[in-house]
Amino acid sequence: MRLNNFKKNLICWGAADQAIVLQPIIESLGAKYDVLVDDTPNKSSPFKELDLLLGRKAFETWFSGRKSSEYGFIIAIGNPYGVVRCELHDYLLSMGITPVTICDSSALLDKNIHVGEGVQIMKGVIVNAHAKIGKQTILNTRSTIEHHDELAEGVEIGPSATLCGRVIVGSYSWICAGATILPRILIGENSIVGAGALVRQAVSANSVFAGVPAKFIKHNQ
Repeated sequence: MRLNNFKKNLICWGAADQAIVLQPIIESLGAKYDVLVDDTPNKSSPFKELDLLLGRKAFETWFSGRKSSEYGFIIAIGNPYGVVRCELHDYLLSMGITPVTICDSSALLDKNIHVGEGVQIMKGVIVNAHAKIGKQTILNTRSTIEHHDELAEGVEIGPSATLCGRVIVGSYSWICAGATILPRILIGENSIVGAGALVRQAVSANSVFAGVPAKFIKHNQ
């Protein structure tokens, strides 16, 4: 488990709210963004001191001739774009750039956990014994990941959400702010659990659940 493995030069892909929220955490850990990249047309940089590269072509032109071993990358794109984070992760990794796993100093992590590449652990997060966190997963402010939980790649856990023990969350799913998932519940891939929901039954893949108790709302296309 390599947390806060910052390289000298740090690429941030994504120039919206997630990049803004991550910046003070990164700076508190003694690092800073070297360049911003975003795929949104006509997007402008949220930071006066940093220019913005638009799209892969602009990035590849800028990166040409640079040493990949000197760079690390962060993908600052929130859900429902977990699959985009994972695709960008593989693209940048194929160029020899190192994925950076970020953990705020206020987070409480048990020593017996597995944290994948490119994970972002925000302020006040708790991760308990034997939890497994897949690559490019975001654990937002004060979320709780209990013992033996398993989160696949590209998941996002919203602020103050709680996953009780032995919960399994499929790839690219999004547990929104303040939701509670009871023990031993399976959340299928590419699903959304609404803010404040109480989940006490399995959530099928590609679906949206919300409410107290949570019920099926619609399919997630």
